[in-house]
Amino acid sequence: MKWVLKFWLCITLLMVAQLGVNRPAYAAEEKRSVAEQLLPFSEGVAGINIDGKWGFIDTAGKQVIDPVYSTVRSYHEGHAAVRLEKKWGLIDKKNKYVINPRFEEGMGDLSEGLIAVKGQESWGYIDVSGKNIIAMQYDEAREFHEGVAAVRIKQKWGYIDTKGRYVIEPRFSDTGSFKNGIAPVKLENSWGYIRKNGKVAVEPQFDTAFEFREELAAVKIDGNWGFINSDGKFTINPQYGGLGNFSEKVAAFNKNGRWGYITKNDKPQIQPGYASATDFSSEGLALVEKDNEFFYINSSGKRTLNVSARKAVSELLPEISVVRLGYCSVL
Repeated sequence: MKWVLKFWLCITLLMVAQLGVNRPAYAAEEKRSVAEQLLPFSEGVAGINIDGKWGFIDTAGKQVIDPVYSTVRSYHEGHAAVRLEKKWGLIDKKNKYVINPRFEEGMGDLSEGLIAVKGQESWGYIDVSGKNIIAMQYDEAREFHEGVAAVRIKQKWGYIDTKGRYVIEPRFSDTGSFKNGIAPVKLENSWGYIRKNGKVAVEPQFDTAFEFREELAAVKIDGNWGFINSDGKFTINPQYGGLGNFSEKVAAFNKNGRWGYITKNDKPQIQPGYASATDFSSEGLALVEKDNEFFYINSSGKRTLNVSARKAVSELLPEISVVRLGYCSVL
């Protein structure tokens, strides 16, 4: 689960023709505009890179925030972390700063009212007003989910509550976030699952394990991917070259090097034909790659929005599925 280790972003950049505010991200004659880079949709908007600068478009393809930022993260809880030149800050949906750019080393997403930020050497947490809530003391720090967050001290991961108190002492090689009271953890060379009391829910046995989404989790064992339930029983047997998370009742799957989407009954809803694919967002859109072009599709597999990109970006978060879009760490 290397995609989790770097914690926040993996970003590669792309290019589009200059767009005006509230204009479609394509020409009036319906010609497709090729962007430098795209992000998956979140909370109704998606990051788009235009001439080396980042802004946001809505689900109609209209530009809602001008491309002025060096880097952006997706919106969460109505706010997005953005980097202007070398400093990170936090903006709202109206593109107003709620936290002015002042963090040079790194900033995560707003989650359960808290944001992980990095000082000169360590990570800690602030609230949406910028107030320090948990002192900077961790080597890595991840988002809060279900009241707890994974943090790393030296080479071991544990979990803290919103007061910074350990609820599970650091003892894991790697971790994911809690979903429905269960989180994936790595002990030595194998992944399993624990509950919030630290007790084992599913014995470590997997090569890789994702967090639970829609009651199922993707796991890799003996080189193949399948889905398990919270009891650790396979609901879709290990048989695929890769899997995403279930979202909007479908999950990305890789068969013979091509990506499509399956249902929970292991039936293809969208046949494999893509070089890469992300999870579907709550807006019902997924970012896929075909013939060296990235674009959005709906749950029927139909291409939507007259905008595409030469490259795609997906954040290194549990919310985003398999690392397969050529990421590079920027934090």
